[in-house]
Amino acid sequence: MIVENGTGLPNADSYVSIEFADSYFSARGVSAWVALTQTQKEQALIKGTDFIDSIYQWYGKKATSEQALRFPRVNLRDYEGQEIEGIPNCLKQAVCDASMLSANGTELFQTKNENGDVVSETITTLSFTYSKSDKSEKTTQTTLYDSINTKLRGLFKESSQNKVVSGKVARV
Repeated sequence: MIVENGTGLPNADSYVSIEFADSYFSARGVSAWVALTQTQKEQALIKGTDFIDSIYQWYGKKATSEQALRFPRVNLRDYEGQEIEGIPNCLKQAVCDASMLSANGTELFQTKNENGDVVSETITTLSFTYSKSDKSEKTTQTTLYDSINTKLRGLFKESSQNKVVSGKVARV
C-alpha cells in the first residue's frame, strides 16, 4: 500500500495510512478495526480510497497529471471557503468510514436492479420473475450514509447528485 503524501504520487493507492486509521477508529471506540490483520486493513483502505475517489465529482483540478489519485487538487476550497492543500483530514476520515464498511463485508460498488431482484428464472422459455420493492423498502434504501457525505460536504459538486446510500451510490 502506498499512501498519498499530498505531493501527487504516481503510484499511490490510499489516502490513509494504517496508523491514521488505527488512531481514528480507536478514538471512536470501533473495536472491529483492531481485530483486522495488517493485510485486511490495507485492503480495506485501498477499497475505501477507490470508492471515495470514484463516486464524487470533485471541485478543482488534480494537482498534476501524473498523480494516481484525485487528490491533491488545486483551486479547491472547503464549504467555509478556506483553500485546501494536500489531503484534507475530512477526506481521510471519509475513507476510514468507507473502509470500515468494506471490512464489514459491504460491497461498496453495489448496483440495484431497477426491475427488482430475480426470484425466478426459466432459460428455455426466457421467463423471468422479479421481486419489486415496495415504497417503504425504497425509503429505507435511500437513507443517506451521512458520515461520509457530511465529512466531504463542499468538496464535491452536489449537482452531480451522487450520494452514498447505506454504503451504496444512488443517483437521484
